[in-house]
Amino acid sequence: VDGYKKTGCYNYLCSGFVQVNHDKEYALGSLVTPVNSIGSTEKLASFIKIKQDRSTGHWWLIIQLESIYVGYWPKELFSHLSTGASSIRFGGQTYSPPNKDSPPMGSGRLPKEKFRNSAFMMNLEIIDSEYNEVGVTDRDMKPYTNTNPECYDLAYNGYQGPVYKQAFLYGGPGGRNCGI
Repeated sequence: VDGYKKTGCYNYLCSGFVQVNHDKEYALGSLVTPVNSIGSTEKLASFIKIKQDRSTGHWWLIIQLESIYVGYWPKELFSHLSTGASSIRFGGQTYSPPNKDSPPMGSGRLPKEKFRNSAFMMNLEIIDSEYNEVGVTDRDMKPYTNTNPECYDLAYNGYQGPVYKQAFLYGGPGGRNCGI
């Protein structure tokens, strides 16, 4: 509500999301199955879109290939997103209780292991002020991390060809001394 100054939430336990599809396979916070195998050359992908509705101003979560509308975040939740967004941030966070090892993120492998082993997001697009879907460009990307790179990391190496297009790799094994 206040741009994460004193309030804010980052997962599916947050109040406000309106689930409209009640199929548990497509619920916010559900696990995506099947999973990819480490070292596999064939990858399964989930194409997910978050898009603002022109008429209501709500932000919809859509499973793109099947056009399944999972639900939406009401526009009233975001004072600074009532008429679109000027930037997009992708992020990740792990949690462990005090004195416990931090869990793995992504595939549990570091981005230096490339697409064969690392978790990644590909075909990144934004929706411009005219509601056109436009591919992200190198100048749009500003990678940032604040972790121990042996625990978790992020790699963006520019355009990755016609399959992955704009993509970044992320993840890591976690472990001891990996908390922020």
